[in-house]
Amino acid sequence: MAPQRIIHIPADSPFLLANIPFGIFSTQSQPHPRPVLVLEGIFMDCKVMFPSNVLMHMTLNAFTALGRPTISGVRTYIQSLLSQSSSPIYSNPSLLKSCTIKQIEATMHLPLNIGDFTDFTSSKTHAKNMHSGHGHGGVDADMFHPPHTAPGHVSTILPSMGHLPTSASPESVPTKYFECMPAEKTEEHIFGVVLLNDWSARDIQIPESLPFGALNAKNFASTISPWVVTLDVLELFKIAHDIRRVPSYFVDEGDVTYDISVNMRVIPGGSVEREMGVARLCLRNSYWTFRQMDTTSLCSLVKQRKHFPNQMFLQDSDEVVFTAWCGSPQVGKHTGRVGFGECRRVVLPARL
Repeated sequence: MAPQRIIHIPADSPFLLANIPFGIFSTQSQPHPRPVLVLEGIFMDCKVMFPSNVLMHMTLNAFTALGRPTISGVRTYIQSLLSQSSSPIYSNPSLLKSCTIKQIEATMHLPLNIGDFTDFTSSKTHAKNMHSGHGHGGVDADMFHPPHTAPGHVSTILPSMGHLPTSASPESVPTKYFECMPAEKTEEHIFGVVLLNDWSARDIQIPESLPFGALNAKNFASTISPWVVTLDVLELFKIAHDIRRVPSYFVDEGDVTYDISVNMRVIPGGSVEREMGVARLCLRNSYWTFRQMDTTSLCSLVKQRKHFPNQMFLQDSDEVVFTAWCGSPQVGKHTGRVGFGECRRVVLPARL
């Protein structure tokens, strides 16, 4: 019998069988958080699919620590399990029913216990706009030598969806303290990528920026998407990075990045009719690559911004939505479109 897929997945879906992003979820009937993967709009409970100690934890940390070869092997096994007519799931309808969860029944959680994250200045355009907007003049030609970064505030990282009382970030295999890691070796320590919105209070950030930089303006909240897209699937979308000047310790003979497009839109006051696209960019325009950023620390994708019509700041009840993808909706020679899901939150009035 020819291999066939158990679950029908539209060709233009962001969650094709080649993607298999991982997350952490719970349900009302089983409130204990546990790993999950998604195909189209169907959630699949990893604990039921293949009982394993590393896929029964409340976060993905233990799984990511296994290293890329093991993670790649798990993904290959999952793909065969979900595509071959001889798999246990295909031959056991009750097992398929017990491991599939409707999206509306799932509550998503932070995918990992995050110890730290770093915000890199990685766009000349963004740096120029922010410096001139703060009255700091133009961008110093050497502002990327060494890299300019800011520490993130991990205690206020929130999962996507829900409300925000008034930002791609790689997740990694641990390294030792003070370990010197060349750029070409860093991909061995990157598990996957999420979307991150590091919310900014610009009216606070402007006076904070000098002399030391933003603190309260950046550490009150950050939102990440619930799905971690592994580096394996992104291998198919590697592209050469533009030549630019970097410090000697960031030189990378295999200087590559990924063809990831990011879109930001705003839904003013929750009114879908007034939804507007605010920014769109590609990772290829980032000054630093994942490999270079992971040489020193982990970081968020730096996003470019443009102003709303007649509006400089987000207002109460505005919803911000980030999406990202690789490839096109049409199926190509590799995987077609690979999506990252959504990173979204609603701004609420301040608690006075």
